[in-house]
Amino acid sequence: MMKKMKLKDKVAIVTGATSVIGEASAKLFASEGAKVVVVGRNEEHGNNVVNNIKDDGEEAFFVKVDMNNRDDMDELFEKTIDKYDKIDILFNNAGMAISGPLEDFKYKDFDNVIHTNLTAPFQMSKKAMPYLLKTNGTILNTASISGVVTHSNGYGYNPSKTALTSLTKVLANDHAAQGVRVNAVAPGMTKTPILESVNDEQMEYLNNSISMGRLAQPEDIANAALFLVSDDAAYITGEVLLVDGGVALVS
Repeated sequence: MMKKMKLKDKVAIVTGATSVIGEASAKLFASEGAKVVVVGRNEEHGNNVVNNIKDDGEEAFFVKVDMNNRDDMDELFEKTIDKYDKIDILFNNAGMAISGPLEDFKYKDFDNVIHTNLTAPFQMSKKAMPYLLKTNGTILNTASISGVVTHSNGYGYNPSKTALTSLTKVLANDHAAQGVRVNAVAPGMTKTPILESVNDEQMEYLNNSISMGRLAQPEDIANAALFLVSDDAAYITGEVLLVDGGVALVS
């Protein structure tokens, strides 16, 4: 018996799809039957993600978008509708993190983090909503454990992710009766290329700070994202799902 695909014939926009979590999610969504719009700034990497998806016999295309540019966003939606004539899923996954002590933290860095992590998901959600209302679609935002637990020097990042969880709930509240679900996935410490520079002693410390004793793999987050955008979560909206290995339990 063939496995029933969770996202068969759905059209899914995944921003930040050239990052590890976004890439893993784009590939997983495609493997579950979605037609995936791979969104990012790195054109070469984005096309590689698309090619990997197509090599598996699945469907995707890449659109280069700078989340600071609303014209890019408009072009993204125009291209998606031109190609597929609908949108079922918007995964606002693009994000950035800058940290440092208050005395050194630049105003422009604060503004950039807030824009990328909060303003851009608002703008994307606003632009996507007319299409999602037609399909009873869903929005998923990538929040963070940093929106729940305070980290030293998290100026910009912590406030942006805390506010993003609030935006998620406002969107969910205002559009639930219209058939659009809005949720967030909140990753903990996840294995990314940034951690390749971490030595064994530092890695052991990181692992020991997590109740489950290991970092998240990108696939751990992607699996949670798949659940929230699929019909398996059809009665869930306004939820912020921690995928942190238990960090919040002891913080």
